[in-house]
Amino acid sequence: MKILTYSTNEEANTERNVDSIVLTDFCYVRDGSSPEKIPFYEGKDLHLYEAPICSYCLTTPTTRLLCCSRCHIAWYCDSRCQKAHYKMEHKSLCNDVAKDLKRVEDEARPLHNTPFGEDPEPQNIFETQVGYFGLVPETHSYLNARRYLVETYIHASFSTEIKDVWEKALFHALGLLRLDMNDPFDIQMIIPFILLHLNRDDDTYDFVCFWLKANTFDQESLEKILCRSQEGEWIYPRETSSRFDDVFEHNPALNDPDVHLAFLVAFLFLKVRLIATYDATCKSVDFALHETAHGPRILEVRDAVKDMLTGNMYGDIAIQRQQVERLADLIHRINPSMLPSYLNVRRILNQKRPRTQTRGDPSEIYDILNYSNSCFLRIPGAQNMLEERFGENPTFNAQIQYT
Repeated sequence: MKILTYSTNEEANTERNVDSIVLTDFCYVRDGSSPEKIPFYEGKDLHLYEAPICSYCLTTPTTRLLCCSRCHIAWYCDSRCQKAHYKMEHKSLCNDVAKDLKRVEDEARPLHNTPFGEDPEPQNIFETQVGYFGLVPETHSYLNARRYLVETYIHASFSTEIKDVWEKALFHALGLLRLDMNDPFDIQMIIPFILLHLNRDDDTYDFVCFWLKANTFDQESLEKILCRSQEGEWIYPRETSSRFDDVFEHNPALNDPDVHLAFLVAFLFLKVRLIATYDATCKSVDFALHETAHGPRILEVRDAVKDMLTGNMYGDIAIQRQQVERLADLIHRINPSMLPSYLNVRRILNQKRPRTQTRGDPSEIYDILNYSNSCFLRIPGAQNMLEERFGENPTFNAQIQYT
C-alpha cells in the first residue's frame, strides 16, 4: 500500500517554547512509485482512499466497518482484523493519537474559564483571543500539544492514506492557524500539502493566494473573519477552477524576496499536475484514434476531440508550461537545493530535523520536502522534468547547518 520509513528523535520529543516548532521527527520517505504506469491520469493522487478500508486486510467488506474507538484512524472488517493489526503495527500509532488527544483536552480545559493577565474576571480565551492566542503565555502548552497532534495525524495519514485521517490533520491545522494567525509553528507551510494530498487543488491555490495577500488586508476585517468562524472551518474565499489562473498575474507577492518557499513549491505542483493531466488526456486521445479501424480518417478531427475533452480552462497550454518554468527558476534561485533534492530525498531527510530554518540553506527545505515528497513522486512526468533540468543524480548542497 505504501513505502514509509520514519525515525524518532528523543530530543525532538521535548517540549519547547512556542516560538520554535515542536515536532516528533518523522521522515516520510517514499520510493518506487510509478506514476507513468497509471492508465489515465486525472490530476489526482490515486493512492488516496476516499472511504475507509480495513486497515489490516485492505478490503472493503459488504458489512459496516468497525472503527477503532480509541484513536478513530483505523477501520476493520471485524474484531479479528482489529486484533491482528493492533499486534502487528497499530498499537504504537493508536497510543500516540490517544495520548496527544488527551493532552490537548487537558491543556484546553483551564483555558475555557480562567482569569488572564490583570483581568480578574474568568474568560473563555477560545472566544476572546481568537487570532492572537499565542500572545497569552498561558496558552503555549496548549498550542504545543495541538501542534504535536497535527503531526501525529499527518504521520497516521501517510501510513493509512485514508481521506478521513488526512481531514483530521487538516481540521486541527486550520484550527491552530485560526487561533494564532502569527503562525509560530509554520502551519501555513503544512496546509497546502495536506490539501494536495486530499486532491483539493483549487483550495490549495485559494489558501496560498489568501496568505500571499494577507499583508494587504485590513486588520480589523481579518479579525472579524477569524472571530466569526468555527473550529476547523474553511474561511478562505473559493474560486471555481482557480488552479488554472496565472499565478504570477494574480499574485505579485511572488516576487517578494521573503516569499514562503513552500508556497512556490505548492504552486509548482499544481501546475505540473495540470500539465500532466492535459498530456495524459492528449495521449489517450491519440491512442484511441490510432487503434480504431478508421484511424487515418478520424485523425483529421483529433485536435477538435482534444479541445472538447480538455475544455477551455487550460487556455493556452503553453502559458501553463511557461508558469512551470518560471516557478522552477524562482524556486531554484531562492534555494538551489530544493528541486534537486526531490531526486534524492534521503540526502536531506536522513539527517536530524533542524530546529531553525535559514534562507537558502538545506535547513529551509527539510519540512517542505518531508510533507511534499509523495505529491511529487505521484505526478507523471514530474521526475523527468527535474532530471532534464538537473540530471538523474544531481549534485547539490545537502549539508544542513544546525544552529
